[in-house]
Amino acid sequence: MRILGCIFCLIPILSWGQIGGQFGYQALNVTTNARTAALGGTSVSLADGDISQFFENPATLDSVSGKNLFVNFNPYFAGTFVFNGAYSFNVGNAGTFAAGLNYIGYGDFEMADEAGNSLGVFQAQDYTFSIGKSHRLGPFVLGANLKVAHSSIDVFQSTALLMDIGGIFKVNKNWSVGMVLENMGVRLSSFTDLNSPSLPFDVVLGTTFKPTYMPIRFTVTTNSLVRENEISDDDQQGRSNAAVDQVIQRINVGGEILLNENFQLLIGYNHKRKQELRLTDIGSGAGFFYGLMLKVKRVEFRFSRATFHAAGGTSFISLRTDLDDFKKIL
Repeated sequence: MRILGCIFCLIPILSWGQIGGQFGYQALNVTTNARTAALGGTSVSLADGDISQFFENPATLDSVSGKNLFVNFNPYFAGTFVFNGAYSFNVGNAGTFAAGLNYIGYGDFEMADEAGNSLGVFQAQDYTFSIGKSHRLGPFVLGANLKVAHSSIDVFQSTALLMDIGGIFKVNKNWSVGMVLENMGVRLSSFTDLNSPSLPFDVVLGTTFKPTYMPIRFTVTTNSLVRENEISDDDQQGRSNAAVDQVIQRINVGGEILLNENFQLLIGYNHKRKQELRLTDIGSGAGFFYGLMLKVKRVEFRFSRATFHAAGGTSFISLRTDLDDFKKIL
């Protein structure tokens, strides 16, 4: 309890020091897997052996066993490409660890001088390398991710060292609660002396529950708990429900329809995404997510689709397997 008390005392200090300005290191902010994407973009309370969830909450590693391998592909807009990968492994008596990579490639850009003359092309990219570990304390599980975030634009580079601290409490086999203090850390270097990207510190709280006689598992997640309203006043001006919007935009909701252990359907909603990307008078489906899970023998396949705008959305393709299962058949 003393440890938890110290953490909660540090929240205001960390949020004051790291919130504000334009956040950098965008690989820290991307949705890392198709499951989380389909549930609204954020989930910190799913602890059922899925290694992809360690990106969201390191405490979920307590449910992961064996040598799990996970990859996720996300062709984004305008030539941008996102890749995520993770692997779990045992280290003797120390237990299970996980290592992961989040990568964003922004493609090629044309370089020009002040007069508009072409000087060739340059590239921009962000990536984050993470290593995580969890530890059980009675009914609680605590976990931590140590992360190195790097961002580069042509010859300009910036690096930060960060940590996530998360917890999971299982009320019973059908109900769990999770909390994460994410992206606490320091910048090791900046692009220039005048440009120092902010670290996107956040506190995320969520719960996952399945009613006893329903084939649906619900996930509700609150985020941006230490950030000010991120929807501009101009976007909310004249709305009678502006105050309600400021609350709902911090909540993502999703559900998994459990048809059987090898096939599931998923759906989610993110109100903040809808408010940010809706047209003036039309929502155009922004903020809605859907997906499916299909397990064939030893490989779990997930696909999800996120609607961003009337112009379209983006897809997430994830694969997960346990390499120990393959050894059993060799």
